[in-house]
Amino acid sequence: MKRFAAVLSLAAGLSLAGGGLPGAHAAAGAVSSAHGHYKLVIQVTENNPETWHLALVNALLFKRNVGKGNSEIEIVAIGPGLNMLKSESKATASVEQALDQSIDVVACGETMHAMKLGKDDLIGGVRVVPGGLIEIANREREGWIYYRP
Repeated sequence: MKRFAAVLSLAAGLSLAGGGLPGAHAAAGAVSSAHGHYKLVIQVTENNPETWHLALVNALLFKRNVGKGNSEIEIVAIGPGLNMLKSESKATASVEQALDQSIDVVACGETMHAMKLGKDDLIGGVRVVPGGLIEIANREREGWIYYRP
């Protein structure tokens, strides 16, 4: 959690310094709601805490900069990335923080089947879908923005 807090603090500092998300306003803290509602799907396929922290920090900063009510964010774990969603994962506290901020964290059911995992093996609050790639493809068809750290 210390590492995540440090990364979040650094990312927040960069955002306020003008090096953050496009359209971020240091004084206002959020993009005008005139830009509409954002929908962002993030794919994580690596069993790497740093990649997960990057995805989570980007999701949290995106939500902060566009306004909590102006965005829907979903992080989809596929393949080795699913290991970060196991209940004993190094990323548990970070994933729980994202869930607390209304960021949907999703596990690929196909990967779970291949790894012989059940929903009880995952961090509480993680949603399972039949297939991670199908989930991402469906989101893109619905007009969601795709991002992969």
